[in-house]
Amino acid sequence: MDLDKLAKPFLMDLRPYSPGKPIELVMRERGITVPPIKLASNENPYPPYEKIRNALVAAIDGINRYPESGAPDLSDGIAKLWDIDSGEVFVGNGTNEIIDLLIRAFVEPGENTVFSSLSFAIYKLISMQCGVEGIEVPCADYKHDLPAIAAAITPRTKIVFVCNPNNPTGTYNTTEELEVFLEKVADDVLVVVDQAYLEYVSCDDYPDIVAIRKSKANVISLRTFSKVYSLAGLRIGYAIADKKVVGILNKMRQPFNVNRLAQAAALAALECRDELSRYTAENVRERDRVRDAILDIGCECPPTQTNFLFVIVKGTAGDVSSKLENLGIIVRPMGQFGGPDNSFRVNMGTPEENDRFLEGFRAIMGEG
Repeated sequence: MDLDKLAKPFLMDLRPYSPGKPIELVMRERGITVPPIKLASNENPYPPYEKIRNALVAAIDGINRYPESGAPDLSDGIAKLWDIDSGEVFVGNGTNEIIDLLIRAFVEPGENTVFSSLSFAIYKLISMQCGVEGIEVPCADYKHDLPAIAAAITPRTKIVFVCNPNNPTGTYNTTEELEVFLEKVADDVLVVVDQAYLEYVSCDDYPDIVAIRKSKANVISLRTFSKVYSLAGLRIGYAIADKKVVGILNKMRQPFNVNRLAQAAALAALECRDELSRYTAENVRERDRVRDAILDIGCECPPTQTNFLFVIVKGTAGDVSSKLENLGIIVRPMGQFGGPDNSFRVNMGTPEENDRFLEGFRAIMGEG
């Protein structure tokens, strides 16, 4: 039996997603016994708040039962937070699942999605997995070129993805830029604004998507509990969208797509929003401090509104990342995701971890 012929033809050349290296793998590969610091996956370096931990412990006794389908309590909590109707909230197994459901529900073979190059790799990957064309538009100065993206939309375009702030470059598009762009997009094209790093934004001209949606029903906001809330390991995110879009997503999702522990933790996390200033204030201080140091070393590093930095070095970033791993520091080379071969991404850890990264990075860059 020729198994290759059983699979859909467009899957033959598809490369699976390559995640940031886990700590255990680097320890085995490098033969080191002290756990390295992981600065490759944009995670919060701190564990969840006590209230979230307590909610998880309380939920454990119920994991012999299926969770409530559709996460109604969490949807209500999110709706209350943003002053919207709970029917405008869809909770997913991470925003990756929501992206997958949106493409499978709204884009047919022969139609396309549009997104920026050097942006979240999942837009392209899931488009390919679903057998639809993904149109990549070159970025400009490491940020979304919204006029060029608008020009790339065709009658076959069903979804446009705008990652704002952008992963992996950390750049963002302003309120004015986004509003001008939306005026050029037809109402029958969904504009998915991926706001995974919303809580880390400190600028004054960042778009209020909830407000924009009041006059633009085709705009969808994606948000996550993986970053500032420290719940990456539980995989939970949500969309704010028109009720009709949410209704279709509910038809597409699996019956129990969000597990009981994730729902409990995310619901508790909503009660911790007032405490997030600890994380976000430290992140702003650290990203500015580390970026200044990287610039002093002589590397390029665009300004960021996220919890990570995009670094362009002299030479190849693969060499730098490999050398950093030898020192027990894991970063993310960006060549495989459309970035320059001499670029990598490093997320902010604790101040001590960031110091360790800078010490190792200075030593490596000083070798040449």
